Amino acid sequence: MASWRNEYIQALHERDRREKASYQQVDDQLIEAFTQLLDRTTALEAEKASREPHAQDSKPREPSTTTPTEGTSQIRSDLAEALRSNGQLQSRIKGAEAEVAKLRAKSKSDGKLIDELSRERGSLAQKLKDKEEELRGKAKLLSDVQDEVISLDMELNLSGQATTKLKAENKELIDRWMVYKSREVEAMNSTLH
Repeated sequence: MASWRNEYIQALHERDRREKASYQQVDDQLIEAFTQLLDRTTALEAEKASREPHAQDSKPREPSTTTPTEGTSQIRSDLAEALRSNGQLQSRIKGAEAEVAKLRAKSKSDGKLIDELSRERGSLAQKLKDKEEELRGKAKLLSDVQDEVISLDMELNLSGQATTKLKAENKELIDRWMVYKSREVEAMNSTLH
């Protein structure tokens, strides 16, 4: 049977595992957003490079479907979106790191509480063991006293019976002695008459 401490620690580990899985999801989202940003940046750089005239290339450029100002504004728009997205992700990362720090502190606090409760439980278990031992000793003492009382009661009954018997014998002896003396007195009286 698992102790309450093992169950509590198991629950804490399970909670940590679930939270770590959610942090992994945030990391995956961050990587995906960064990958998309890189893809967009690469595409924009390629488009920009294709519009710039090369010194070695004397062929005229093909006309672009967008004007340079439109391309620049698109790049700026994409860059602003990427920066906004990056800021949101950094904010989420900071929030997640703060939550991790808070959970680590709570876990440490819970560990200290578990240790305290374990020590207190050990102390209470020892006190309980001592009380049980004391109660066993008192129960044995009570049993011994009861045995002694029964023994003394039996001795008292036997003494009472012996006293009654001795009184009866004493009365019988006195009665016999009185009869003897009365005969003796009668015999003396009859010799005098």
